[in-house]
Amino acid sequence: MDLKSGFGLILLLGVSAASQPSLAFAAGALQAGVAVEPILTDRPTVPVHDPLYAKALVLSDGERELAIAALDTIGVNKSLADDIRSRLQSALGLKPSHVLVTATHNHHTQGQVADDLVERVVKVVRRAREQMVPVRIGAGTGHEDRIVMNRRLLLQDGGQWTIRRANPSPRDDEVAKLGPVDPQIGVLRIDRTDGRVLAVLYNYAVHAYGGAPDGGVTADLPGAASAFLEESLGPGAVAIFLQGAAGDITPIRYKDVDAPPPTQQLGMMLGLSTLRAVHRIRTEPAGRLLVTSETIVLPRRSDLQEKIAALEAQQEKILQFFTGIGCGAHGAGTFLNFKTFLPLYLKHTVDPEHPAYSSYLYLHESATGRHDLKHLDAENRRRLQKYLESIHKMEELIRLRSNLQLLQRQLARKERGEIRAELQAIRIGPLALITFPGEPYCEIGLRIKQRSPFKHTFLVSYANGHVGYAPTADSYDTVCYENSHTPLAPQWQAIYEAAAQKLLRAIADE
Repeated sequence: MDLKSGFGLILLLGVSAASQPSLAFAAGALQAGVAVEPILTDRPTVPVHDPLYAKALVLSDGERELAIAALDTIGVNKSLADDIRSRLQSALGLKPSHVLVTATHNHHTQGQVADDLVERVVKVVRRAREQMVPVRIGAGTGHEDRIVMNRRLLLQDGGQWTIRRANPSPRDDEVAKLGPVDPQIGVLRIDRTDGRVLAVLYNYAVHAYGGAPDGGVTADLPGAASAFLEESLGPGAVAIFLQGAAGDITPIRYKDVDAPPPTQQLGMMLGLSTLRAVHRIRTEPAGRLLVTSETIVLPRRSDLQEKIAALEAQQEKILQFFTGIGCGAHGAGTFLNFKTFLPLYLKHTVDPEHPAYSSYLYLHESATGRHDLKHLDAENRRRLQKYLESIHKMEELIRLRSNLQLLQRQLARKERGEIRAELQAIRIGPLALITFPGEPYCEIGLRIKQRSPFKHTFLVSYANGHVGYAPTADSYDTVCYENSHTPLAPQWQAIYEAAAQKLLRAIADE
């Protein structure tokens, strides 16, 4: 995979303290180090709104060492994860089985990530390890429900649709409700022994694809939130964003055409809500560090041909609307084009009773026994309605064909066999992290947290590979963007949730 394409990661590394003689201190006492490294190419070919970084945090309790490195990029596939692990083993002696690679899911790197990305990751992890100091840690939660919404619209007819910039949204009267959001911000606070904040890890579910007003490179909403936190917490503090179950979660006003993207404002709101949580957390000098992992097998979907056939039938039904000869045939040609439609539509909107002329001319016609203007208005209303119906059918066709093409591409790839997915569970004192290599729906994250034996649990997505979107099992009945884009069968959810629960219990009981 081309590293410039914007793939990103978070590395969680574990290694026996026996191989690190410099880390000699009492078991249970914690040390940590942080470092930051730019990952933007040295010669960008597009505008840069704000920089891209790799941020590393290394923790040790005297028995184990963990390192987390977060990059402001979009995702990571399995081959890149394997390359990262191999290079870290060679350069730093870190076991590949203890390396976690995940993504902040930033969509706006614009192909400007440095070619030597892997080397920069190794560099930032090494520097963080060299700067370790005694620390205290504590975990807590914040709340932010103003900046996100579920992008899956549940429709009146029982269907669903995903809000995307790539195609039109359904009509307002077609929308019944939305899916859930997760307003919780998971927070890990790490202090120096003098009380100054060294690092903040925070976990939140939101697609990082709002973009910058100038269309340039940006670390997007997470980057804005982290910048706000670091400025507020003072010199030396590093904020590291860990992406949550954001598969169907979007920033609000994602398709606003009346203002530039509010990415910076939304990021500052997330940063402020996180900062409030940081101030409430009390830290302790000791905490356990544990990591365990398991590779599970997820079933591949076998319903592609069935779904394609159903959408093709719906497509044919829509096309029937446009069948016929002449403007009089239902759904065929329209009397109006856009140039004539728009002024006529505005007239009928401004004055539905007298769109053709002032009211006195209607009164004059009525007094003389004529109704020519009323007849014209009635005819124009039919023309307007037909044109609007044609637009709605066109929009419906665009939305349908988007999903149809996604399913057809999957079928054309002829991928076979089960899908292997590596999961990791990490304990950092009172906090647990559980990973998933893809884009799970928000509801999955809510369920994992509710069933976790830990009070504080992060679901870290885009980790150790990318199996695609991961919809809930009950959402496969009707078609939308995410479940047209996934290779997973509905049974994946139960398998993953059971494995995640087992891993979380393992690190809770040890």
